[in-house]
Amino acid sequence: MDLLMAFKLLDMAQQRWRRLDGAHLLPLVRAGTGILLFLVVSSAYYISPIRYSYDSSYSLLMDEAILQHGTPNLLCYQVGRGRGGNFSNHGYLYMIDLVKGRLLYIFPWGGALLSLPAVAALNVGGLEVAPHGIYNAGNDLKMQTVIATVLCAGIIWIFYQAANALLPIPWSLGLALSAAFATPIWSTASRSLWAQTWYLFLISLVIWLLISNRMRPVLLGTLLGWAYFVCPQSLPAIVLISLYVLVEYKPKYFAAFVFTGAAWAVAAAGTMIFFFAHLLPPSYQAQVFDFRHGLMRLAGLLLSPSRGLFVFVPIVLLPLYVMIRYWSVFPRKRLALLALAVIVSHIVITALWGAAWWGGWSYGPRLLIETVPWFVLLAILGVRTFLDKPVLSYQRFALVGVAAALLFVSVAINAVGAFSQAANDWNGVPNIDFNPERVWDWRHPQFLAWLTSPESWPRVSDKRPSQKRGRKVISRPH
Repeated sequence: MDLLMAFKLLDMAQQRWRRLDGAHLLPLVRAGTGILLFLVVSSAYYISPIRYSYDSSYSLLMDEAILQHGTPNLLCYQVGRGRGGNFSNHGYLYMIDLVKGRLLYIFPWGGALLSLPAVAALNVGGLEVAPHGIYNAGNDLKMQTVIATVLCAGIIWIFYQAANALLPIPWSLGLALSAAFATPIWSTASRSLWAQTWYLFLISLVIWLLISNRMRPVLLGTLLGWAYFVCPQSLPAIVLISLYVLVEYKPKYFAAFVFTGAAWAVAAAGTMIFFFAHLLPPSYQAQVFDFRHGLMRLAGLLLSPSRGLFVFVPIVLLPLYVMIRYWSVFPRKRLALLALAVIVSHIVITALWGAAWWGGWSYGPRLLIETVPWFVLLAILGVRTFLDKPVLSYQRFALVGVAAALLFVSVAINAVGAFSQAANDWNGVPNIDFNPERVWDWRHPQFLAWLTSPESWPRVSDKRPSQKRGRKVISRPH
């Protein structure tokens, strides 16, 4: 009887498999490709050797304090203290400070709070930032490595899913892999748990919702509310996205979206006011606009050999060209204009706001990494343009050749950031925070640091003689 039942079940399974046609197989192929993509990218990110912990140090210790003691106060742990250099806050490192009698992480809290479930899971697995109450920087870096790897691989998976809304699987996969290895997601976002790492994850989900026309106002409002809590400088992008929702969707959707976003904004503001007596964390309170040097900063962000977006990621020039050249047949024009507006506003504000426009100790255009998802969106729409217009097919081959060349250069340059310790050490010889003019030095660009020895690098005395040469002083925040 059991053998007969087994044969019946097998026969039923075979009949169901025979009934599968292309329409049924396509979702399975798409899902399987997405899973394989996530595994390949996460493995590549994890084995890339360069790791560091700058602004994000102590953020996961705050999570452990919440989980173990019910408070973000770090006074219950033994943390390092010193004098001068990075120990600028009452003898504590620049990431933490005494505020209203508490020792608090003073960079934006959004990313740290979103990491709470991951920290709890790692704690259960036996990995703690502060075993026996003593902060362990090595364990902190291990936990950041795991979380950043999963997040960045997830970002690439989201790009793939978003592209699938408009493109065939091969094109979607190609664009996702290009974003994975030809952008600062590989060389920067996956190297440490920057606040921007969580921001990229959240904003990529937003783009997926927008490109697939899945209007879920509560989810969209939640994502953007947390995006602000993670990176307060994302406010202009949030305003632009809100205007797009107002124009593109029904008023009832916009009302639900605004109400949800406002609720999260009130919660975030209340948290900051309670702990810091200010709407922004201390690391942002001293930042001001600098209009006098705006053009120089803008040029540095786009064209300098050690921080320029178009130098480190030249592939982003292609979707801009395609959009401008073929605007008359470009699909989803309002969505494309939104992407362009977000990119331009972020670049301009980064050029004008804050002291360390070069991004402190980092690799390449770290402060412009928030634009990557929007460039991916423009790339998706650009590919759709050529697939929809056969008359442009003869031009496709020329663009594919140009794209291949730009892609090769972008991958090669970002691979340096993920594999070369010399490229990371470039920041300290001499200290980039005291000598930001180094970003313009074409004789010793950061992406070629692996070809030379530190002894051959230019020696310029630090502008602050009290600092030891090469000390990793990170201008806060961006």
